[in-house]
Amino acid sequence: MTLQKALKIIDWWINQKRRAIEHLEKEWDYTTDSLGVGKTLLDMDRIVISNLEKIRKELTPNCKHPKKMRDKAPNGKWYCMNCNSDL
Repeated sequence: MTLQKALKIIDWWINQKRRAIEHLEKEWDYTTDSLGVGKTLLDMDRIVISNLEKIRKELTPNCKHPKKMRDKAPNGKWYCMNCNSDL
């Protein structure tokens, strides 16, 4: 799996979790829930989103892509040899 694919998967997962939170907030009246299940589910999803954003931040390289570190792949696309991301 390339870094680009991993970032796309993480972005997709974050968006899915955000949509699930929005749907849960609309459909479930968690304010009257005596056991607090709805609030717990929302809090858990928010924690998962926070963790995924931290993972995404760690995967995203902080690279300036210097010219001496650029190379062309066999398919003709340029990439950075320093961080292995497409240019």
